[in-house]
Amino acid sequence: MNPAQDKAASLQEVKNFWDSNPLFFGEFDGDLGSKGYFEEHEKVVIDDCMAGELDDRFFNFLESGGSILDIGCGPGFWVRQLCRMGLNVFACDLSTTAVELTKKSLELYSLTAHLFAGNAENLPYKEEAFDYINCQGVIHHTPNTAGCIGEFFRVLKPGGLVCFSVYHRNFLLRSPILLRMVSAILSRRVGLKGRGRENILRKSDPDEIVRRFDGEDNPLGKSYSVGEMLNMIRSNSLIPIKTWHHYFPARAFHLKIPKRLHKVLNDCFGLLTVYLAKKPKKQKKITSLEACE
Repeated sequence: MNPAQDKAASLQEVKNFWDSNPLFFGEFDGDLGSKGYFEEHEKVVIDDCMAGELDDRFFNFLESGGSILDIGCGPGFWVRQLCRMGLNVFACDLSTTAVELTKKSLELYSLTAHLFAGNAENLPYKEEAFDYINCQGVIHHTPNTAGCIGEFFRVLKPGGLVCFSVYHRNFLLRSPILLRMVSAILSRRVGLKGRGRENILRKSDPDEIVRRFDGEDNPLGKSYSVGEMLNMIRSNSLIPIKTWHHYFPARAFHLKIPKRLHKVLNDCFGLLTVYLAKKPKKQKKITSLEACE
């Protein structure tokens, strides 16, 4: 991993930032927590993050009635989708602002979930409590990312599945020279609204670009190669099943990207890599008598 990524902020700094800068803050012009805010955020997630439609790869392994924990719930997009699928949904976030926003959205849409303030590095749940875990774009913002994956293992039931994503350290982020060339070409054509992200490519340092993607004052953002993350998954006793790229931010470009092209860019150059992994089932202990039968 790049040594710059080890300069981790404290959890309190991370909490303070996300309490003051919840997802979609600075992009939506109305009141945070209004129905319009949730509707517009959901539209952006589907149109921009998923290239126009809900990506079934996040959901096709879930079975109705199962228990699922959404870690880092933000304003509740994933919580609402999971509730609508008939799962028993639990959710937590380090940010108390996020927990309150999710709670408000559930009230507005007449949905029910179990909400807690919770730290992904030290989850407030018992061992082997959940059939599934969902955690999208969260653990690259916390100091001990590997510790979070260890917590996934702890709270999953044997045979349980976790689907999570982190920023992908792609070929551009691994090549500062190439990144500077691309940044020079695109810096005037790429930017995100709000939180000081309008000129995000003016910085040519890869770690700074990753950090500033969520806001100029964001204290911590890390990216990982697929190999690094697969090693982290295996070292925490989980079994990798599937990976895919996700989220090409078309809204950052000052021109309209056709939907079909957006989908190709999303699958090939997504900013996030998604990992689906499984906790092994417990092996039955064989007694000496059974071994002799």
